[in-house]
Amino acid sequence: MTISIPEKIRGRFMEEVLSLYSKAELSAGRASEMLGISRAEFYEMLSQRKIPLPEKLNESILKELSKLK
Repeated sequence: MTISIPEKIRGRFMEEVLSLYSKAELSAGRASEMLGISRAEFYEMLSQRKIPLPEKLNESILKELSKLK
């Protein structure tokens, strides 16, 4: 038996997942898994919606880059 989820509910779920990700409450891997898409598709979605990476992630990336210098 297959259950069809109405588009309105799917949209709300997606918005909630994106909100949790932007607050660094979900990883990109977990968020993409919850949405049933690849991580690359998830990052593309963020780009299209102009959703920035969480500040924690930005700080982590900058810290790693500074170690490389």
